[in-house]
Amino acid sequence: MALFGDTKSSSSLSDKQQMLQRAASAAGAAEQGLDKSASSVSGKDEEKKEENEDKEDDDDATPKRPRPFQRLDFLVRDWQDFSRNQSLAEKREDMEQYMVELLSSRKQKDLADTREQISSCFEKVACFLLPHPGHAVTEREYDGSVEAIDNRFLELLTAYLDDLFDPANLFPKKIHGVTVTSRELFTYIKTYAGLFREASIFPEAKTLLEATAEANNVNQRDKALLKYKREMEKVAGSKCQYVPVQELEAHHKACLQGAMDVFDDGARMGRRSEIMRFRQELADEIEKERHRYLEINAERDPYKNLEFYLIPGCLALALLVFRISQDLLCYEHIGYDIPLYDCKYVVILLCELENDFSCLNDLLLLICRQVSHTLSHLYWALIVFMLLIMMSTGQVMFKRVKTVISIIKTAIDASKEDGKEKKD
Repeated sequence: MALFGDTKSSSSLSDKQQMLQRAASAAGAAEQGLDKSASSVSGKDEEKKEENEDKEDDDDATPKRPRPFQRLDFLVRDWQDFSRNQSLAEKREDMEQYMVELLSSRKQKDLADTREQISSCFEKVACFLLPHPGHAVTEREYDGSVEAIDNRFLELLTAYLDDLFDPANLFPKKIHGVTVTSRELFTYIKTYAGLFREASIFPEAKTLLEATAEANNVNQRDKALLKYKREMEKVAGSKCQYVPVQELEAHHKACLQGAMDVFDDGARMGRRSEIMRFRQELADEIEKERHRYLEINAERDPYKNLEFYLIPGCLALALLVFRISQDLLCYEHIGYDIPLYDCKYVVILLCELENDFSCLNDLLLLICRQVSHTLSHLYWALIVFMLLIMMSTGQVMFKRVKTVISIIKTAIDASKEDGKEKKD
């Protein structure tokens, strides 16, 4: 809860103009950051304040839509029409009558539009009239002492504060019927703090309203993105198994539509161009998250990089079959005297052609040794090939380890965000 008030009178023209600017800005700032809004205006300058408030954007609210905000209080000071003999109940009746007159229709278009915007933005509009706080507070030597304030002013101010902080009048802050969380409220506070830090003077009401619309759009963008992540985590999260790409894409489209619906339902403030800009930012963020989930899911594919193991395995199997065949063909018998093809027959035929049988054993031994050496070289080639494969897949394995670490970090962050959301 925040109260915007000014207990010192404004004597010069520049001071009065500055007071009017602050009053209009206070009303604009209070519209969003509080569950009630209070603005202090001077009783003689209410119409001028209404004219200043007409700077609000026409796109902020329309009468056809439900009222986005809850309550606006006009805290009017320097009211001179109270009688000393009036009771507090009679003064409240005067306040209600004045509020009816204040919001009644006017012929001037600018004032009529301002009243229409106020009525369409807030569910309830009220006012509270305060008399002059006393001449002592207008002196330069005034040090802020409460004793120097007029008793009639303190009486009505106390009554207003009692009404303001009455538990029956305190409700959770809502925008468009949706309760504002502490995280969203923090976004509003940061936005307003940035305006007051950058502005050389008190920000105008129009600037504050634009900042309010921007903060609301930021909150809706973050809320929609968070919903998308939660829905995708159910299918492609850190604890999930591999999902076919087509199924994951279908789930992504459903989650994308749900996130966009969340944004469209809440982003109703500000210019249409600004809303579309934040909507495009949301679409870009979701696209980045989509690629991230696709990469995580691809790392879980059991058939990924199968060629790294299939090719060496086939080579090893072929060499094994060839070695066994060579061993079987180069001996006469194996097992239970089973006759097999003998390399001697080939050698004998060769020797007969040369009419030299003395080289039979030497030639046979030479052939077997050459075959054995050849297979040994092939085995070494296979070993070297496997080493090369391991070196080439080393980077892939390193990337997989990094991906696993990032998945763990994402799961931890998601669990923390879920905990914060539950607390909110």
